[in-house]
Parts: sequence; structure tokens; C-alpha cells
Amino acid sequence: MSTRAALLLGCLLLLGCKPVVPAAPVVTDAAALVARTRAEAAAAPTYASFSALLRLPDQSVSLQGTLVVSAPDRFRVELRGPIGPAQVIVTCNGTDATAWLAPKNSFRVLPDANRALGTLLGGAEGLGGAAVATSLLLGRLPELPGVPELRAAGSVATATWARPDGASFEAAIESRTGHLVSARALDAGGQLLLDAAWEPGPLPASMRVSLPTLGVVADVRFSSWNPAAPADSLFEGVAPDGAVVSPLEL
Repeated sequence: MSTRAALLLGCLLLLGCKPVVPAAPVVTDAAALVARTRAEAAAAPTYASFSALLRLPDQSVSLQGTLVVSAPDRFRVELRGPIGPAQVIVTCNGTDATAWLAPKNSFRVLPDANRALGTLLGGAEGLGGAAVATSLLLGRLPELPGVPELRAAGSVATATWARPDGASFEAAIESRTGHLVSARALDAGGQLLLDAAWEPGPLPASMRVSLPTLGVVADVRFSSWNPAAPADSLFEGVAPDGAVVSPLEL
């Protein structure tokens, strides 16, 4: 093989190789990692397309979608099949949440998203559930009241908030990014409310969420995240003409 051919082959091999991501360092001070995570600047508005496998009690569905997030507490999720317009649109404006199901032209309203989402995630009365849900969508440690118990193992620091009634929320943070790798929420009776995992990065590459009380498991893989400048109206659900409006129960 000539020198020129060898150089060309070497270049092709380099181009075909994925970049090596440095290993996350071992956590020696869990409190310092949590403090670093807390000090990170708030995420700017962003959006990403994604593919998802949604498993329900009676079926599994492959979907495409778009997620728009505007921290601290607003988001919009659109779900569609392989072709055609959105079949499900979920919005949260920080106070209220809505869900439109196109096949039935059904429009569901959740007037107190903070309370309902907070309860679903195992939070106490008064927890800002919309902000917690938004943080989880971004793969970031949510703001929770109280002082968590901290522990370190390998490249992960785990923070656990335990309530006097026995409910708890546990979040594990990776040392390289300072972002979430997993989270779990239990209610006062020990029932699992949330079991989630992320492939961390500046923004998550993938996310797996299980909500056992709803019988829902979602495996989501994001494409590249992009800056967004969403209008406020994007997070406001509006019932289409002729839609059947009813309460949304979580």
C-alpha cells in the first residue's frame, strides 16, 4: 500500500469513528456536585424532535413527536404517527395543563397542573409540579423543598428527599454533566409513582419514563436539541371546534 493510500485509509477510519466521551470522574464530594448542579444557569427555551415507543396496558405504539420546553414550568408535547398531523397535543403553561386527542376530538383540561403533577411525582402539598416536570424533561435536578440526604457511588451522586409520612423522591446526578441519570418517586405507602432514566448530556439524548399508577412506559430518543423562541400561546391549549371538553384525571 502506498503512503498516500495509507493516509487516505487512516482519514476514512478516523471519520468513521465516533468521538470518545471521557469517563465521568468519581464523585468524592456529593454536596459539591449538587451545589454545582444548582449553580448552573437556567436552560434557555429549546425544542427537539423525538421518536418514542409508548407502552400502555392494552397496546404498544411507535410514535414521532416534538417537545418544546421553556423553563421553569412550561412545555408542549406533540405526538404523531409515521405520517400526518399531530394526534395528541399536551400543553402546560405553568398553571394549567391540557391534552387534545385528535382521533376522538377530545379536549381534556387539568386546571391545577402544579398540584396534580406534584401529586403524581410524589410531592407534598404546595409543590410546583409543573416546574418539577419541566426539569425532568430537560434531564435536570428539580428544585425541591428541604435538605436531601446525599451519598456518592462511583461517578454518581444521589440526593434523596424523604417526607415524614414515608414518601420520597430520589435523583441521581452524573459527575461529568451534573445532570440526571435516574429518578424515583414513592408515595407514603411505598407505591412506585415514577421510575425514570436518562442518557445525560447538555440536554438528554434519551429518556425512559415509567408511571406505574397510569400504566404508562415511554422510551424516548431525542434528535438534536435546538434553540427556540416560542410564543406564549404555544403553551396554551385551545379546544378545537366541536371538541368534547372534559376534566383530565391523573
